[in-house]
Amino acid sequence: MNFRELELFGTLMRVGTTIETARVLGISQPGVSAQIKRLETRLGFALFHRAGNRLEPTAEASALFEKAMPIFSTHLDLLQRVETLRNSAASPLSISATPAVVESFLAPRLSRAGYEGWQARMRLRVSEPEDDVRTGRADLGLQMAVPAKTHFQAIVLAKVALVAVVRADNPLAAQDKVTLARLAGEKLVCYDPNWSPMGAAIERAYRAQGLPFELACDVPFCSTVCPLVEACGGVGIVDEFTGTRHRHDRLKMLAITDIAPIALVAFHRRNEPMRAVAHDLLTRLVEDCRKR
Repeated sequence: MNFRELELFGTLMRVGTTIETARVLGISQPGVSAQIKRLETRLGFALFHRAGNRLEPTAEASALFEKAMPIFSTHLDLLQRVETLRNSAASPLSISATPAVVESFLAPRLSRAGYEGWQARMRLRVSEPEDDVRTGRADLGLQMAVPAKTHFQAIVLAKVALVAVVRADNPLAAQDKVTLARLAGEKLVCYDPNWSPMGAAIERAYRAQGLPFELACDVPFCSTVCPLVEACGGVGIVDEFTGTRHRHDRLKMLAITDIAPIALVAFHRRNEPMRAVAHDLLTRLVEDCRKR
């Protein structure tokens, strides 16, 4: 018996009539009768005999049905699971990203990824991507710098230059380029390397040249660096996305000649398959970055 025949047989055993079996399975009543006859011929014994308007199962059919009960139960569980997964698949994609990544990277690409007009739905968290993905609050995380490999599987989407931002009245503003050694004498506004992967990458660049890495002010996000530098002075180090977005007459962006670009990464929980909607967006983002 193949599964289709088993489904037909089990349905007829439960409902008792070919008419109701046909309705449940969405086929014709003559089709049910014909399939049962073909099945009986193949099996070599009768499954039902007619008693008035009902079909009564034979002893052989009852024994077969009892043996197949675990299959029917599993099939019912499977159908219920499919419904649960269908509802889950229709739920919004949850993404967690830093402000700079949302404004300068993700937002311009959403329409090309099928979100124009919001035919697809999204739940966006602008907070701490690593915590959100680790705890399951987000399907995907987007941030600068690769997160801890213990918890996440990361894909590098792009390499983004790091730049210095200074006030227009800072002597450094007369230059277009600067070295880390020149920045070492300035009050630094940056990220705490103990919790920020980007802060740790910047600290490593300083240490590699034997330069002191001392923060005058440590901040949580790139977007907070520029307003603080503008208000209080000093030097901030941010990604080029953030620097370009905040550049104006009172704030100057300088290229840093001797620091490596930072990775812009998308990541998800390690050893856990992604939801289809998350996989689709990640594929689109990777393709979009490769084209550019």
